[in-house]
Amino acid sequence: MPDYTTREMMEAIDQTPPVRMFLQKTFFPMERTHISEKVEFDVRKGRRIMAPFVSPRKGGRVITRQGFHTNQFTTPKIAPERVLTIDDITKRSIGENIYSQRTPEEREDELLAKDMSDLEDAIARRKEWMCRQILFEGKIDVVDEDEGVDVQIDFGFDNIVVLGEDELWTAAAVDPLIRFRELRKRIIKNSGSAPDIALFSSDIIEDFIKNQSVERAMNLLKYKNIVIEPRVVDSALTFYGRIAELDLDIYTYDEWFVNDEGEEEPMIPAGTVLMGHSAGEGQIEYGLVAQMEDKKIQSYEGKLVPKRWVNETDEVEMLRLTSRPLPRPFDVDSWAVIYAKKGA
Repeated sequence: MPDYTTREMMEAIDQTPPVRMFLQKTFFPMERTHISEKVEFDVRKGRRIMAPFVSPRKGGRVITRQGFHTNQFTTPKIAPERVLTIDDITKRSIGENIYSQRTPEEREDELLAKDMSDLEDAIARRKEWMCRQILFEGKIDVVDEDEGVDVQIDFGFDNIVVLGEDELWTAAAVDPLIRFRELRKRIIKNSGSAPDIALFSSDIIEDFIKNQSVERAMNLLKYKNIVIEPRVVDSALTFYGRIAELDLDIYTYDEWFVNDEGEEEPMIPAGTVLMGHSAGEGQIEYGLVAQMEDKKIQSYEGKLVPKRWVNETDEVEMLRLTSRPLPRPFDVDSWAVIYAKKGA
């Protein structure tokens, strides 16, 4: 087995272009590592305090400092593994020439690189799911039934609007823009900044575009309040257009994941719209990773920490990639979610 240290493998990972997921890249674009498994951050709720009037004969008036509170969370641990057997490196791999003269050592190096990439991709998909849960529910359920772990990390997000039967966009008398205006004002009032992106699930975008009020707004060419000009950004992301009066760009994101029950789910929950900020809603915090190496506990501050070891009894080589990520929002009042379809 080639002698790769943990540090050498971490450097190799850092040089590999990461799998970029839309939710993380857009809403949690920054990353920070920590020297503890637990992360702490201060939350300050701003208030629009005006300076007081003061008598000309008085020096000034004291205004109180705005308070804050500190949140502390234990970062969830993600640690997928791969097994490499003697058969994997001594037998011809799929697609390899039947007369290949490649050595087991060469196959081992190739499989190591491929396994490392697969594990990194799996962690990236889990992080994208974590971003999804924070954005649409404001919380993450960390569950490991085998180990009896069941923890909920809750940021207290409640800016969720569920449309009633008489508010669905398929109804002729309903104007979706009224709800969008209300939510935009609420976000500005509570957070101080205006949202500039609306992320639609694919099953609800047609209800919006075909709504009578929206169609009338699109037909007023002189004003160009709503412009729908779809274009594919990539295989999963589509830009649909823009609502000028709200400064909102409209997108759909068609990505799926396999949940812990083995079923496929859309990354954007059915029947939903997310109003947020394209410059980000938070960042990814990475906790310290500790693991046993050479009969000693070693700790690493990093986003991805590999471990490679051999079980000589079973004649297998193991590769593990560990990460402790936690997407955390800066302000849970700075975005909103609409459930705009019955049964969603």
